[in-house]
Amino acid sequence: MEYTTLGSTDLKISKLCLGGMSFGTSQWMAGREESIKIIKKAIDYGINFIDTANIYSYGESEKIIGEAISGYRDDLVISTKGAGKMSDFYYGFNRKNLSRAIRESLKRLNTDYVDIYFLHAYFDTMDVNDTVETISQFIHNGLAHYCGLSNALGYQLAEFNTVAGLKENFGVQIVQNHYNAVYREDERDVIPFCRKKNITYSPFSPIAAGFLSGKYQKNKNIETVRTKTYPVMKQRYFRECDYNVLDSVMEIASERGATPAQIALAYTVKKGFIPVIGANKIEYLESDINALDIKLTDDDVKIIESKYRPHEIIQGNAGY
Repeated sequence: MEYTTLGSTDLKISKLCLGGMSFGTSQWMAGREESIKIIKKAIDYGINFIDTANIYSYGESEKIIGEAISGYRDDLVISTKGAGKMSDFYYGFNRKNLSRAIRESLKRLNTDYVDIYFLHAYFDTMDVNDTVETISQFIHNGLAHYCGLSNALGYQLAEFNTVAGLKENFGVQIVQNHYNAVYREDERDVIPFCRKKNITYSPFSPIAAGFLSGKYQKNKNIETVRTKTYPVMKQRYFRECDYNVLDSVMEIASERGATPAQIALAYTVKKGFIPVIGANKIEYLESDINALDIKLTDDDVKIIESKYRPHEIIQGNAGY
C-alpha cells in the first residue's frame, strides 16, 4: 500500500479509502459478516483510511465499521459525515442536528473521536457562521480532528474554507466529491482550489457506480438492483459520450491485461487523488488493491480524456 498525507497536515493516509456505503442492509450491499471480513482484509492490505456516514443504511454502516475496527482504532483514520437527512425532523446543518449526529455516530462507531468529520452536503440556505462554529467546537472538544466537505461546489468550498479560516482558525482538509473518467466537472473549480489550498481531493464513485466496469452495454437494458436503488446513476451516466470514454478504458484494459474497473481506478490515482472504493465482495477489494500496481502513462490519460464531453452538474443530495 502507498501512503500520502491529509491536506496540509502530516497525518498519514492510504492512497485508497475504503468507503462504507456498501455495508448495510440494501440488496446490493454486503451484510454484516461479509462487511467485517472486507474491512479486516482491507486493513491487512494496509488501507488505514475508512469512510462512512450516518445516513448509510441509517447508521448500520457505522455500527459494522465500529465492530470491525475494534483493536485497530488508533492505527486508522476514520471519517464519517453529518447533515444528511435521517428523517423528516432530523436533518440539516444547524447546531442541534450536527451535535446530535456526531454523538450518535461516535456511539455507533464505538470510538471517542473521528479523525475527519464531513458535512455530507452543502446548501446555500445554511447559516455558514453557525455551522463553522459548531464544527470548530467539535474539533476543540476532541470529537473530531479535522473537517471535510462532501458534495460541495467550488464557490461553496471557497466560502466555507474562508469563513472557517477567518472566524475559527481552521480549514477544510479534504473534499469528497463525485469524480471519475465519465464525470469530471470538478476540474473547473473545485480541484484547482484544492490544489491551491493543499486540500486533499478524494473522489467517490471512481468506477462510476459500476458503469466503468463495462457491465452496462450500450442500447441494452440497464436496470439492475444498483440502478433501481441508486437512480441518480441514470442521470449521471449512459450517454453516448460516456460509452465512448468507456471504450477507451476497455481498450487500455485489454492492452494492460487488466479489468476496465482497475483502469478507471488507476486513472483517479494517476491524477493524484485518493479514491473512495466500495466493495461488497472480497474479490472486488482485491481487484481494487491490484489496481494500484497499474501505472498509467500521460498518453493513457489523454486517450481516456479525449472523448469526454461536459455534463450537467448533479450534486449528491445526502438523502434529501
